[in-house]
Amino acid sequence: MDLDDYMVFDNNADRAVEFFKELVFRHYKSEATPKPDFDGADGLVQAAFTQQNAFEDFVKAAEGVPRDAFNVLSIAAPRNMNDKISIPTVRVAARTWYQRDKFGAIRSNPDAQDLLHWIIDEVIAHRRARAFLLKSNTRHPLIDALFDARLLHVMKRSISGQEEPGVRYDAYKLDYGCYVDLLATVKAPTHQLFETEGDDEEVGATVKVPTDDYRAIRRAVLDLAEFERRAKPALPNPN
Repeated sequence: MDLDDYMVFDNNADRAVEFFKELVFRHYKSEATPKPDFDGADGLVQAAFTQQNAFEDFVKAAEGVPRDAFNVLSIAAPRNMNDKISIPTVRVAARTWYQRDKFGAIRSNPDAQDLLHWIIDEVIAHRRARAFLLKSNTRHPLIDALFDARLLHVMKRSISGQEEPGVRYDAYKLDYGCYVDLLATVKAPTHQLFETEGDDEEVGATVKVPTDDYRAIRRAVLDLAEFERRAKPALPNPN
């Protein structure tokens, strides 16, 4: 069983919300301190969050990782004191946790930092997407470093395209903390994968995964060779 299929919001929003709702409720019930009693997880969420959307934002920020969920929640709850947790509070907490823990994991790896910033610029700022594709057999140490630091998450594995039989791709999404500061700006990502391009009816369409349209898949593939060309220092002119 791949837990990402159950716990990551973008893979199955309803299932992820229910999982984290029950997780938080059981954690709340297990505490021995005096506290209000709720019949179920829905009652606790209604009492703790300003609206359902605020809890959904919290689930997005968790990115399927219970440890991250509890840390975001532990930052968000004291900020509101006696008030309910709102969307802005969730986002501040997510950014704080991202900077404190996730990005902190690659502070000693400048090459991984450069790749992350390049992906954020290429995928989010320029394409207004949250995810990208890589061929399934791609092995890159910096991608592995970002994945291990929970800055990249696998959305879907083994996506195929009709026009290239046998060629498969994995879809990766950027961590919520990577783009939380952009959510209130014109650069906020509006869809999962890159938008399609061209002069046909697909212009401006949102690419969903999995998809059998290779034209859409091809434009969603991240060009790591382009990053390496930019990162490689220019050779001195022999003349």
